[in-house]
Amino acid sequence: MKETASTHILSYDGATTIGTNIMPEAAKLFAAQTGVSFSYIGGAGADAGFNAAREGRVTFGGVARQLTDGEKAQVGGYAVIGYDVMGVFVNARNTAGSLSRAQLKDIFTGRATNWNQFGGPNLIITVYSEKLSGGRATVKAFRDMVLGNEEYGPLKELDDAIDCIRDVAGDAGGITASSMSFAVPGVRALAIDGAAPVPTDVQSGAYPLKRPLILVTKEVPVGDTKAFLDFMLTPEAQAIVGRKFLPAK
Repeated sequence: MKETASTHILSYDGATTIGTNIMPEAAKLFAAQTGVSFSYIGGAGADAGFNAAREGRVTFGGVARQLTDGEKAQVGGYAVIGYDVMGVFVNARNTAGSLSRAQLKDIFTGRATNWNQFGGPNLIITVYSEKLSGGRATVKAFRDMVLGNEEYGPLKELDDAIDCIRDVAGDAGGITASSMSFAVPGVRALAIDGAAPVPTDVQSGAYPLKRPLILVTKEVPVGDTKAFLDFMLTPEAQAIVGRKFLPAK
């Protein structure tokens, strides 16, 4: 159904990176300013959120990765609202230093199996990941940025990114790739190619693991849908994004 000039009730599903860390506060502020509220904010994952928006089941789908040309052609509109820095987390007691992307590929494809190969302890490496078949943006983004056309090696699959990070916090040999916004005590993020996941290194381009945070819509945005997308690029909304991510502007 084509959207009318005013829908008054909006909805979101998709990447938990956006749904957990941005949407609740942004929706509350937007409602306070306009009276337009969200009936639902979900976190089913990027692929599920994209499909829900494309099929008109939600107003906005959240995707925490680059859209393909094919995906862009399937939706009426999309907007980049910020950028997420991906971290590669290990247990805080792990003494391994900076890794290159080539070394990360060796670890996540299973060719490297012990931390002593990277200046760390004599411990077997345990890779944690969100479910590979779950349509999660982190899995696809990391594969695109690090693995290229290679497949993940042996790993422990869990439901969500925060589950992976919590397990790494309790596993001295663990490693996982996830949004920096999900960091918890007991883990630390490694430098990659000699650069740290901090704003200066990310903005300079030295730190390589960065992905866009995107909202997609079924139709060309009009009415309240367009108003919310415009709102997300205002200083107030970008300040919400900037608490855990890099603002889009």
